[in-house]
Amino acid sequence: MMMTEADYHRYIEAFNARDYATLETFFADDFALENAGFRVEGKPAFRAFYAFFHRYCREEVMFRGFYPGTDGFVANVVIRFEGLEDLSPDVLAEKGYSGMTPVAKGQAVEVEFLILYLLDAGGLIRHIKGAVWIPAG
Repeated sequence: MMMTEADYHRYIEAFNARDYATLETFFADDFALENAGFRVEGKPAFRAFYAFFHRYCREEVMFRGFYPGTDGFVANVVIRFEGLEDLSPDVLAEKGYSGMTPVAKGQAVEVEFLILYLLDAGGLIRHIKGAVWIPAG
């Protein structure tokens, strides 16, 4: 069973609403998230990461495209990060998220991502890998 584009829109809605309970229904029990030089494994670690990160930064995911494949899909999204509290590189490193770039309080930045979602046999997300680039110019 594959995740559909309509399913992915529900996933984004849950993420933007900070509805982690609903969001986690899309994940396999042993799923992993890799992004910005760190890895989060499992639902408890996912929830702990976002409980920490969303104290400092508001995220809003804006859909751009959905590209299905044989064992998952790629989504093209723009994520708007808005700094709620200052977050230092030292605090990020202490928590094990040293690959992230903090957004200062009161600042906002929009970043385009290609995100690879690999699915298990039941259609649940087992692995998330994000790729971001800095546009030329």
